[in-house]
Amino acid sequence: MTVKDALAKATVDFKENKIETPVKEAGVLLAFVLKKDVSWLYAHPEYCIGHEDLMKFDAYVKNRCNGMPFQYITDSQEFMSLDFYVNQHCLIPRPETEILVNEALKWLNEYSTGKVRVLDIGAGSGAICVSVAHYSQKTIIDALDISEDALTVAMVNAKRYHVESRIKFINADLTHWENEEPYTVILSNPPYIPRKEIDTLMTGVKDYEPLTALDGGLDGLEFYRHISSRIKRLMTFDGAAFFEVGMGQAEQVMKMFADQGLKSTVFKDLAGIDRVVHVYF
Repeated sequence: MTVKDALAKATVDFKENKIETPVKEAGVLLAFVLKKDVSWLYAHPEYCIGHEDLMKFDAYVKNRCNGMPFQYITDSQEFMSLDFYVNQHCLIPRPETEILVNEALKWLNEYSTGKVRVLDIGAGSGAICVSVAHYSQKTIIDALDISEDALTVAMVNAKRYHVESRIKFINADLTHWENEEPYTVILSNPPYIPRKEIDTLMTGVKDYEPLTALDGGLDGLEFYRHISSRIKRLMTFDGAAFFEVGMGQAEQVMKMFADQGLKSTVFKDLAGIDRVVHVYF
């Protein structure tokens, strides 16, 4: 089968399964299989695809039609201009989380001096901790996650960007873990989806991404209740914390920290939604 025919067939399959950008995804996926640029495909429409590559492409197209996220097929997701390895043991990094990382980096550049101890809660793929370590050389990070499999992914990404010497990966549940000394910066994109809403999420999310990274308890605020009750033991007096929140949750989360005597501000995402809560004394 030629490149032209394979792309045409995949595009039809994607359209039938309501994939949003069928032509683009068909091209990117075939380019991934053939290890070529998309531009090469359109310059060589009559190129005959080998049997092994064609079988692989067909399998990937089927997985995509069944709802598997594109990132889990290619094992890759761009975040903070870095290419992260991802698989189904970790949440796919989202653009919204870049706001958290960028605001934390701004704070580190403006307010902190010397080596800075950072805690990343729910490290997942390592998108947050690896990005912070990569762009801020003064950081020394503890990255905590309940999933050992997710931490394995994070370690791959830390090694990819040569920051593994400054990140300590800790396999533990925050509710049963105690810190030895406080951190200057605390970061987290925690699970914040209300449990009853998980079944309403897109197939690619609810059927493929890890439930532990999505389920925020009955009202989605379980993590914030716990962290707000411990924040004074976790964070230094001159420190700062940055937490991603779901739509409509920022005000409630800010009140939880206010009840503990802390101040907070909020940063919006590109859609104008309150997305990151910045907490400080």
